[in-house]
Amino acid sequence: MKRDTSIIIYIICGSSRQLKRISNYKLEKGSSLIFLDFDEEDLTEKIANLKNSFFCLVPAGFFPNKRARDFMAKVARNNMRVWGKFSLKLQIKDLVFKRGLAQNIAIFFHKDIFFSVGGHGKNGSNLFNELEKRFSI
Repeated sequence: MKRDTSIIIYIICGSSRQLKRISNYKLEKGSSLIFLDFDEEDLTEKIANLKNSFFCLVPAGFFPNKRARDFMAKVARNNMRVWGKFSLKLQIKDLVFKRGLAQNIAIFFHKDIFFSVGGHGKNGSNLFNELEKRFSI
Protein backbone atom coordinates (compact mmCIF):
# COMPACT_ATOMS: atom_id res chain seq x y z
CA MET A 1 0.00 0.00 0.00
CA LYS A 2 1.12 3.49 -0.77
CA ARG A 3 1.44 5.81 2.23
CA ASP A 4 0.69 9.47 1.73
CA THR A 5 0.81 11.87 4.66
CA SER A 6 -2.11 13.88 3.27
CA ILE A 7 -5.23 14.00 5.41
CA ILE A 8 -7.45 14.24 2.32
CA ILE A 9 -6.93 13.02 -1.21
CA TYR A 10 -8.88 14.60 -4.06
CA ILE A 11 -9.54 12.12 -6.85
CA ILE A 12 -10.27 13.88 -10.12
CA CYS A 13 -12.42 11.54 -12.24
CA GLY A 14 -13.02 11.59 -15.96
CA SER A 15 -12.19 10.07 -19.31
CA SER A 16 -8.62 10.17 -20.56
CA ARG A 17 -9.63 13.01 -22.92
CA GLN A 18 -11.04 15.08 -20.06
CA LEU A 19 -8.08 14.47 -17.74
CA LYS A 20 -5.55 15.56 -20.38
CA ARG A 21 -7.16 19.01 -20.42
CA ILE A 22 -6.97 19.58 -16.66
CA SER A 23 -4.98 22.53 -15.40
CA ASN A 24 -3.29 22.63 -12.00
CA TYR A 25 -5.38 22.89 -8.86
CA LYS A 26 -4.36 24.94 -5.83
CA LEU A 27 -4.18 22.66 -2.79
CA GLU A 28 -3.73 23.40 0.87
CA LYS A 29 -1.04 21.77 2.97
CA GLY A 30 -2.17 18.30 3.97
CA SER A 31 -4.04 17.65 0.71
CA SER A 32 -3.00 15.79 -2.39
CA LEU A 33 -4.44 15.12 -5.80
CA ILE A 34 -4.62 12.02 -7.97
CA PHE A 35 -6.44 11.28 -11.21
CA LEU A 36 -8.80 8.42 -12.08
CA ASP A 37 -9.18 7.60 -15.77
CA PHE A 38 -12.58 5.91 -16.20
CA ASP A 39 -11.25 4.08 -19.26
CA GLU A 40 -8.17 2.60 -17.59
CA GLU A 41 -8.53 2.41 -13.80
CA ASP A 42 -10.86 0.99 -11.17
CA LEU A 43 -11.93 3.27 -8.30
CA THR A 44 -12.26 0.50 -5.71
CA GLU A 45 -8.81 -0.86 -6.51
CA LYS A 46 -7.25 2.62 -6.46
CA ILE A 47 -8.69 3.42 -3.00
CA ALA A 48 -7.74 -0.02 -1.66
CA ASN A 49 -4.12 0.58 -2.68
CA LEU A 50 -3.93 3.86 -0.76
CA LYS A 51 -3.45 3.87 3.00
CA ASN A 52 -5.25 7.19 3.49
CA SER A 53 -8.70 7.33 5.07
CA PHE A 54 -10.46 10.34 3.58
CA PHE A 55 -11.22 11.00 -0.09
CA CYS A 56 -13.13 13.44 -2.25
CA LEU A 57 -14.22 12.39 -5.75
CA VAL A 58 -14.45 15.35 -8.09
CA PRO A 59 -15.54 15.32 -11.74
CA ALA A 60 -12.90 16.61 -14.16
CA GLY A 61 -13.23 20.35 -14.62
CA PHE A 62 -14.59 21.09 -11.14
CA PHE A 63 -13.08 21.59 -7.70
CA PRO A 64 -14.59 22.34 -4.25
CA ASN A 65 -14.30 25.95 -3.12
CA LYS A 66 -12.09 26.98 -0.18
CA ARG A 67 -14.89 26.81 2.37
CA ALA A 68 -15.77 23.26 1.33
CA ARG A 69 -12.11 22.20 1.35
CA ASP A 70 -11.67 23.62 4.87
CA PHE A 71 -14.76 21.75 6.07
CA MET A 72 -13.52 18.45 4.61
CA ALA A 73 -10.06 18.97 6.13
CA LYS A 74 -11.64 19.46 9.56
CA VAL A 75 -13.71 16.30 9.17
CA ALA A 76 -10.67 14.35 7.96
CA ARG A 77 -8.44 15.58 10.81
CA ASN A 78 -11.06 14.36 13.30
CA ASN A 79 -11.18 11.01 11.46
CA MET A 80 -14.97 11.20 11.28
CA ARG A 81 -16.54 8.30 9.41
CA VAL A 82 -18.97 10.29 7.30
CA TRP A 83 -19.85 10.98 3.70
CA GLY A 84 -21.33 13.99 1.97
CA LYS A 85 -21.69 15.66 -1.40
CA PHE A 86 -21.34 18.98 -3.16
CA SER A 87 -23.43 20.06 -6.09
CA LEU A 88 -23.79 23.55 -7.52
CA LYS A 89 -21.30 25.06 -5.07
CA LEU A 90 -18.39 23.62 -7.06
CA GLN A 91 -15.90 26.03 -8.50
CA ILE A 92 -15.62 25.44 -12.23
CA LYS A 93 -11.95 25.16 -13.17
CA ASP A 94 -12.35 24.69 -16.93
CA LEU A 95 -15.27 26.25 -18.78
CA VAL A 96 -15.03 23.62 -21.52
CA PHE A 97 -16.52 21.10 -19.10
CA LYS A 98 -19.24 23.42 -17.78
CA ARG A 99 -22.09 22.21 -19.97
CA GLY A 100 -21.28 18.51 -19.92
CA LEU A 101 -20.74 18.21 -16.18
CA ALA A 102 -23.15 20.76 -14.76
CA GLN A 103 -25.35 18.03 -13.24
CA ASN A 104 -22.48 16.12 -11.60
CA ILE A 105 -21.70 16.18 -7.92
CA ALA A 106 -18.55 15.74 -5.87
CA ILE A 107 -18.65 13.22 -3.04
CA PHE A 108 -16.40 13.06 0.02
CA PHE A 109 -16.18 9.98 2.23
CA HIS A 110 -14.19 7.98 4.74
CA LYS A 111 -12.57 4.81 3.40
CA ASP A 112 -14.42 2.62 5.95
CA ILE A 113 -17.80 3.80 4.64
CA PHE A 114 -16.71 3.22 1.04
CA PHE A 115 -15.85 -0.42 1.71
CA SER A 116 -18.83 -0.99 4.02
CA VAL A 117 -21.11 -0.52 0.99
CA GLY A 118 -18.99 -2.81 -1.16
CA GLY A 119 -16.82 -0.25 -2.90
CA HIS A 120 -18.07 0.99 -6.21
CA GLY A 121 -18.10 -1.65 -8.89
CA LYS A 122 -17.72 -0.66 -12.53
CA ASN A 123 -16.50 2.79 -13.51
CA GLY A 124 -18.48 4.94 -15.86
CA SER A 125 -20.52 8.06 -16.22
CA ASN A 126 -22.79 7.04 -13.32
CA LEU A 127 -19.92 6.83 -10.80
CA PHE A 128 -21.18 9.67 -8.62
CA ASN A 129 -24.84 8.68 -8.75
CA GLU A 130 -24.01 5.07 -7.93
CA LEU A 131 -21.93 6.04 -4.90
CA GLU A 132 -24.58 8.45 -3.66
CA LYS A 133 -27.19 5.69 -3.96
CA ARG A 134 -25.00 3.18 -2.06
CA PHE A 135 -24.10 5.64 0.70
CA SER A 136 -27.74 6.66 1.16
CA ILE A 137 -28.97 3.14 1.89
